[in-house]
This record gives sequence, structure tokens and C-alpha cells, in this order.
Amino acid sequence: MLAFTLSNENRTIELACDDAGIDALVGVLLGLKGSGTHIHLHAPLLSNGTPWGDAAVTEVVISHGGD
Repeated sequence: MLAFTLSNENRTIELACDDAGIDALVGVLLGLKGSGTHIHLHAPLLSNGTPWGDAAVTEVVISHGGD
């Protein structure tokens, strides 16, 4: 599980995850290392937010600026 939410009047991004979510995020970040590109993380199409029922961000874009 990997869920991103906004808080603090949209000034804070909170990340909730379990061990599988950490593994997925680390894998994505390692794949970006040295790439100079970006990746899109999408919530499942039928997602109702976080496992606790809170609204979650449906897309996160992580960009790598290159070396």
C-alpha cells in the first residue's frame, strides 16, 4: 500500500505505506537514478483513497533532473 495525501492547507504531502509500498517506492526511485526522466505513480482506478477512507492524491509525478 502506498498513498499520498495533502495536509496543512495543501502545503504538506503525507505518505502512508506498508512494507510492499516502501519496496515499490524504492524500486521506482532506483529506476529513476541517473535517468534524467520522470515516472508517474497512479492510484488504482477504483481507489476510494487511503485505507482509512481519507481522500488521496490520484497521481504523483517524480522527476529526475539528470546529473
